[in-house]
Amino acid sequence: MNLPGLLELQREVSRRQFLSGLVRTVGVTLALGPMVQKAAAESAGRNQDGRLPYDVLGGIGRIVVPVDQDPGWETFEPEITDYALDVFIGQVFLNGNGIAIGGFRSGLELFNTIPVTVDYGRAFLEMIDSEKSKYFSDILTRQFENDGVQDLLDFIFILSLVGTKAVFFSNFPRHQAQVGAEYQILPASSLKTGWDIMRWKGPVGPEEEQALRAKFFDTPIIPGVDPKNPYV
Repeated sequence: MNLPGLLELQREVSRRQFLSGLVRTVGVTLALGPMVQKAAAESAGRNQDGRLPYDVLGGIGRIVVPVDQDPGWETFEPEITDYALDVFIGQVFLNGNGIAIGGFRSGLELFNTIPVTVDYGRAFLEMIDSEKSKYFSDILTRQFENDGVQDLLDFIFILSLVGTKAVFFSNFPRHQAQVGAEYQILPASSLKTGWDIMRWKGPVGPEEEQALRAKFFDTPIIPGVDPKNPYV
């Protein structure tokens, strides 16, 4: 278990106002007790190729954004999981802090093996979808309070939940800006992304810009009123 990384993860998240209100950062330190140590021992040997954290995050993504009549997380695997962990969570959430990123990966490994440690059930990656959904529900309703692992599970799951949903609904895989382009024109595609599912219009194009300029061209300015004042 990467104890320094988990503690650094707690410190890094606590510095982010847009995250600190979502996760109980104080819980990481409190949860590093015997059951977490036992879960870490259970994790030993399961990450031979270094892909275990990606597999766990991908498993979370597939449950929270399922494939139904529309594409879901699994539609864009494995690229979406790699991007979510390495770029979005690693660079946006954790500001490229390598120690904290290592802590989050360690937390994902623990998330996988804690069910075995506390006699809850199989490892997360060995569960069927209905078992995974129940695991999530039990975390959110704080059913692991008496096992000494609740706050750590809470912390890792909420961070993963926010990260996966944010990535999917950021228009992945058409989320990258066209460098140097005056207008960001989304390429035509028959495959729905998160933006299409939510019916978001996307960036302003040349026609919409011209229409907006024409609409507000003759807008009167009232003398004595500062239009830059946010309270006006």
